[in-house]
Amino acid sequence: MGFIAPTRPTFFRQRKPLGFTMTEVVIAASILALFIVGSLSAMTQINRWATSARLRTLATAMVQQKIEQILTTPWSVLSTTPTVLQAGTTTETKLPLNNDSFNNESGLSSAFTNLDVQVIDTRTTTVTSLSPHLIRAVVTVSYTYRNRPNTISMTTLRTTDDF
Repeated sequence: MGFIAPTRPTFFRQRKPLGFTMTEVVIAASILALFIVGSLSAMTQINRWATSARLRTLATAMVQQKIEQILTTPWSVLSTTPTVLQAGTTTETKLPLNNDSFNNESGLSSAFTNLDVQVIDTRTTTVTSLSPHLIRAVVTVSYTYRNRPNTISMTTLRTTDDF
């Protein structure tokens, strides 16, 4: 007869793994934790950028509002110059930049309505007379967000409605 290999007893047989090892669990948890921390930091940064862009847009709207007031005020050669168009500098202070008064209406308010940090800005309008019938107006809005000063400025020319 030939050689017969001895059989191994069943208690030495290699078993298939039934679960995860502790090393696999720790590595998987570490990778998941890194993903979560990275996602949260990215969302926080995106939120800061969105808030900054929103404030820039609101400041631009405040500048544009004053420019529109200057451009649409009636000004005739035969009458006196309107107050808005008289040469000089006007400064409006403590204007809330991101205060949405419509959120306080009934049915629109929520627990998160007043969580925005109020950003206070200053609007400066400088009107310079270039001739008896021509002015230049420079409107500037300045505000501070996250300890950084921001400024939005626009310039327009305005002449009388009739010559």
